[in-house]
Amino acid sequence: MRLSHPSAPFQGIPAEDVFFAANDQFVQLGTGYIILTIQEELYPERPLQLYIDIQAQVTARNLLLGAVLGRAEQMRAMYPHLKGRIYTEIAPTQFDLVTFYQQNGFSGADAREEHQFPLPQGSSQAPMGCEFASVPLQSAQDQTAFIARLNRYRLSPISHDFLTLQMQQPYFMALGFYRGGHPIAEIMMTGASSDKAALVMLYVQKDMRRRGVGRSLLTAASDLLRQRGVSSAVTQAFALNQAQAGMLRSLGATRRRIINMLPFLDLN
Repeated sequence: MRLSHPSAPFQGIPAEDVFFAANDQFVQLGTGYIILTIQEELYPERPLQLYIDIQAQVTARNLLLGAVLGRAEQMRAMYPHLKGRIYTEIAPTQFDLVTFYQQNGFSGADAREEHQFPLPQGSSQAPMGCEFASVPLQSAQDQTAFIARLNRYRLSPISHDFLTLQMQQPYFMALGFYRGGHPIAEIMMTGASSDKAALVMLYVQKDMRRRGVGRSLLTAASDLLRQRGVSSAVTQAFALNQAQAGMLRSLGATRRRIINMLPFLDLN
């Protein structure tokens, strides 16, 4: 079998981070690539996140995995003092891929999960010196800035098309606590009907965490949704993200399903 790089960026990924596998007759057997991100907000203990994706016939998987792991070592060498992980994301029903990654030493402990929770009630007072307001989204520049703030706290980025679609939903809201015009915390919720409301994103600036700010903002948004007949919502979270798990426990959330598995290798 043979490995090669594309001659130009592949789906926006630099050519050197993409590998094609082919047999000796130059018939393509699959593709693998790697994407590096620094997630200091989402995973402060392991900010170096190296996402790999392998789409290939069984005979080419090991070759492509070796290639992307080799590239991962080169990328990791650029950040020698950062802990991190190499991970991928696959459907839980892809049993052959689950087995493939486990046989190659990947842990299966992390997953992207969907949880349902009752909308919280209680005090929703803004932090001292802050105001509670809607996120400004009137202009394309406002929308781009909001997306950039949200994506600092996400593994899978929100696109402008996604935001535009959600802004058309009847239960969409984007709210925040602001101090001097600067966001301290922001939330985005949406839904097409009262029984399908969803918490898309909630973040709190690092220096304001562990003060109940996130819970207070969620409660404020929930009060507005409850006035419109909403009583519960769903959200997605990662099983190994302690902050997300703690928030879900405090809300009395129940796991509805595993959306995707995230096999991973830790980098220490």
